[in-house]
Formats: sequence, structure tokens, C-alpha cells
Amino acid sequence: MKRILSCLAVILLLPACGRAGGVFRTVLQDSVWEEQPVVDYTGEVRITFLGDCTLGGEEKSRNSALGFRHRIRENGLDFPFRNLLGLTAGDDLTVANLEVVLSDRTLKKEKKKYNFMGPTAYTGILTSGSVEAVTVANNHSHDYGTEGYEDTKAALDQAGVGWFGTDAPAVWENSAGLRIGWIGVNYNMTGSRWKSFQQQMETLRALGCAAVITVMHAGTEYDYTAPDRHQRQISERAADGGSCLIIGHHPHVVQGYAVLGGVPVVYSLGNCSFGGTTHAKDSDALAVQAVLAFEEGELRRIDLHFHPLSITSDSHYNNYSPCLLTGKDAERVLKKMRDSTGCDPGTWEEDTGAVVTFPVPAE
Repeated sequence: MKRILSCLAVILLLPACGRAGGVFRTVLQDSVWEEQPVVDYTGEVRITFLGDCTLGGEEKSRNSALGFRHRIRENGLDFPFRNLLGLTAGDDLTVANLEVVLSDRTLKKEKKKYNFMGPTAYTGILTSGSVEAVTVANNHSHDYGTEGYEDTKAALDQAGVGWFGTDAPAVWENSAGLRIGWIGVNYNMTGSRWKSFQQQMETLRALGCAAVITVMHAGTEYDYTAPDRHQRQISERAADGGSCLIIGHHPHVVQGYAVLGGVPVVYSLGNCSFGGTTHAKDSDALAVQAVLAFEEGELRRIDLHFHPLSITSDSHYNNYSPCLLTGKDAERVLKKMRDSTGCDPGTWEEDTGAVVTFPVPAE
């Protein structure tokens, strides 16, 4: 017998990732849903992860000739992700960290060092780049208070881009009915926050998710050594709490991976299309493609494909259009991963990137 629950609930939004053959739904409060068993699915799911995407910038750079807005006016909405379509357009789902407020209103900014904003039309950058979903669990989603955060979510909903944050997990479902859950974290998982994470995990499992991925926004900025205390606490609890994969960003530089209790953790992808600066301290970054292999509804294997990036395709300044690196440049990024955690990401290959396989033992 199905049990009707009434705590967190799936509200069906516009299909956000229909372009990739699936539907992304945000799990919102104050509604009712029914428990669902995991679908008996055998096959693979390919998910691309991108780091910090600041689609806009500070108010003082609004009219700058080198600023993000000017670059978009010159080149169009498809410019930022044009060089990554070989990854994002060929997968089942692309998930990025949206580290900006999207609003067309004049809002009061929070008192902090950096406040990032772009117009709501910039959701077209995501859709043209085949980015089907974003995490808004980061330290810039509230740069213009609650009003700015609500405007951002409304703009994403209107554009059909899925989202999840600290206030709402999400579910992605492919055409065969396989469900994968999403949790965003950018806080210490202690006390009530740890309980909230556990409740979200329980909700996603009850909704029939065969796997749950945690996206972590944490770490020390511009620190190549990982993990710090914050990253370690989040990733350990997320792994213990039932996550099958943990992907991180926030340090603005590449950090390596580790394995916690059989769960792979990538501590930092670095930036991606980052409108926060015209000249980045470090242009190296990562895109990660995770291939999740399922057998009769059970996750059996995760392959991580590490694709080194430059956050700019111009050697003189940040043009906000990242590109894939090759050869010695790609190996330089992989060396940063090795030096960070001591775990080897393997050898870079042009077609696959550097690949590491993580078997998932049967329960």
C-alpha cells in the first residue's frame, strides 16, 4: 500500500532538461506526494558538472569594455558555453553552479565584498549552452537579499532551467523513469542543518531515487590543498548520509578527489564562465562527466571523466568563454589534482579526458 506523506513534496515544474531526454523537478514544501519504488532500470546516465558560473558581475563593471555584459552584447547569449557543447550537448544532464542573482529590478545589495547580478535574460546563456539545471546553494545567490534570490528562482522556472538549493532538493527523471536525487549544501552540517540533510535524503529515497548526488559549495578560496575542515565535515557526513557522489566548488581553483567509504568526492572544479573578474588569478578549471551505470535499478559503477578547462579562450584576459585544454596544459591541471589530495586522476586522453572508475558494491 502506498503511504501518503505531507512534509516535503514534489511540485512539477516546467520540464527543465527535456533537451537531454529527462525532466528536472524541484522538491518544494507544503504539498503532498506518494512514495514510489525505484524503477528497474539497466543502463548508463551521463552527467556533466561545471564549476562557478557568474553570469553577470558587479555594478561597477556594468559598462566596462572588458566586463561580462559587454561581452554578451558583442557576441550573444551562446558565447559563454560555445566551446563546451561537445560535453554538455551530448550528455543526459548538465549541472552548473549558478553564482549570481538574476533580476531586472533595482534591489538593495547585501553588505559584503562582492555582489554579483545579471539580467533575467541571461537564463538564455544556460539554455543555449545545454545546461539543464543549476545549484543555487552558494554564497552569492543572496547577494541582493531574499528578493534577489526569489527573482533568480522565478527566472529559472520561466526559462525551464531546473534548480536546487539549501531550501529545496530536486529530482531528475530520465525517459525510462529512473530517478536521481540532488541536494545542495553550503553550510556546516551540524545540529538542525544535519537533520535537514537527513530529511531531504529520506524524502528523495521515498520518491524512488536510485541514487542521490550532493553538490557542495565549500572550501578555502585559492587554496590548492584539500580538504579543509569545512569540506571534510560536509563530505564525510554527505557520504555517511547516503550520497553516491559529491561534487564541490567555491575555492576558485582546481582541487583533487578522494574516496570516503567508497564514495568519490571531487573537492573543487574551480570556475567556469566567471564574470566576477576580468583577470583571473588562476584560469585552470575542470569539467567532470560522471557516468553512472545501473543494473536492475541498482547503482553498480561510477566513472569520472576529468576534462581540464581554461575559464577563458583569450590568452590576454578573461573573456568568460571557457575552453577545453589539451596536451601539456591538460596535464598541468591534472597535476594540480594529484598535488591536492594525492589521488591520481589518470592520464588525459583527447576523447575521454582522464578517467577513474569507482565500483559500487551491492548492498
